[in-house]
Amino acid sequence: MKGEVVFYRLFDLGASVDLDEIQGTVDMPFLAGRMLSERATPRYARFAAPLLVHVDQRTVETNLGSLVASIAVKLYGVGALAVVVRTPFEASVLRDLRPFAGLRIRAGDKEEGLDAYCRRLVDRIIEDLVPFLHDSYDVNVDPEPYTVYCVSVTETPVRVFTTALRREVTALLANDPRPDAISDEEVDDTWRNWFSYYQDDLVVLDWDAALVIEPSASYEDTLTVFELANLQLLELRTYDAFLDKVVDKAYDDLEDLFARSSFLRSGHETVKELAEVRMDLAEASFQVDNISKLWGDWFLGKVYRACAKKFELDSWRRNVEEKMKDLSEIYEVAEAELEARRLLILEFLVVLLFIVDLVLIAYRG
Repeated sequence: MKGEVVFYRLFDLGASVDLDEIQGTVDMPFLAGRMLSERATPRYARFAAPLLVHVDQRTVETNLGSLVASIAVKLYGVGALAVVVRTPFEASVLRDLRPFAGLRIRAGDKEEGLDAYCRRLVDRIIEDLVPFLHDSYDVNVDPEPYTVYCVSVTETPVRVFTTALRREVTALLANDPRPDAISDEEVDDTWRNWFSYYQDDLVVLDWDAALVIEPSASYEDTLTVFELANLQLLELRTYDAFLDKVVDKAYDDLEDLFARSSFLRSGHETVKELAEVRMDLAEASFQVDNISKLWGDWFLGKVYRACAKKFELDSWRRNVEEKMKDLSEIYEVAEAELEARRLLILEFLVVLLFIVDLVLIAYRG
């Protein structure tokens, strides 16, 4: 059995980024463009087009020995970096692939996990991106990890994987050392999300790992679907965490606006800030929803919908929408209060002018 393990680590930048600005300003040959599907797809299918800002191939020392790793970093306009680490493997059985889930990088006497290793790479790249980061927000979320075991050479027929090796596949994707102890219910749950386009290929996906068997090794489009689905999950998690902070602050600002001590203050800045945050988040949510346009019953659409269901993207999206609704309601209350104060001030000025007019009439009379 031969193939490669593809590790994804997706990081949120805490700001949006203009890819066109970078391409027009930085003098380096960025690689960009849309991924072409290797299977039949409708013409309207669209993938996000990131910039490939870093690519390297190196030999790294790990807890599994020396590995040749291909490392690529892709920058997305929504404000995220995807680190993709790929390393080839040869194994006798699926069980031999499980140690890759605990891959650790060694440098001298020190050893670190893949998250920390990728984080250091991302931090160096962010330093160069600072001039191109816009609309920053103060929220930190953990990177989104995903591992894909891609098998391109195997003597075992695909149908054997879907029958006799179901538990082995489930254990691999769950990083469980005891395949025989896994319950039937857990196996059935994993195998609710499997797909096959030809008779000799297979895709099985789980929460944080997937298995791809493709004798032609033409699986880049499937990997792109995994990447984009995880990117959407990362950004929805980020917006959810950011909205928690924004809504809490909005309630505090609203209480301050209604406080008796601030009655004579217009509240214009509070309303303006709420409006700007609401508009920025609405635009960001729109960008996330448009990261991919995967509709229809074609193969990649099925894989994407399975990812969306497994990652519970709709639940995350509903959480964001509900918090956006709360923010909108707070904005409307603040706007109504501001309008009421404007009317009160206007009425006060009218009464004041009337009194001044009476005083002048009396004085002249």
